[in-house]
Amino acid sequence: MRYHPIDIENSVMRCHKKIAECAVFTWTNLLVVVVELDGSESEALDLVALVTSAVLEEHHLVVGVVVVVDPGVVPINSRGEKQRMHLRDGFLADQLDPIYVAYNM
Repeated sequence: MRYHPIDIENSVMRCHKKIAECAVFTWTNLLVVVVELDGSESEALDLVALVTSAVLEEHHLVVGVVVVVDPGVVPINSRGEKQRMHLRDGFLADQLDPIYVAYNM
């Protein structure tokens, strides 16, 4: 079965009102979810459990990494499309300046 990023992202967006934006991509067979938190840093840890549960329940997928970042980190082009590969490159180069990163390996 194939999964579309937009379906997973919609599930993540619905799981908490403080999620401003999100994007998903794969990295070495792991599903990575980047979540923009529009709230206090103390809420970052709570988001991890909500995001992983939502993706597991709705798509039967295990999230390998959850990266919580400030709003505006997910790159969007002039047509309003998420630039997931640019985000992946930033993740791999450790350039996202995350609030919190949770690895589920």
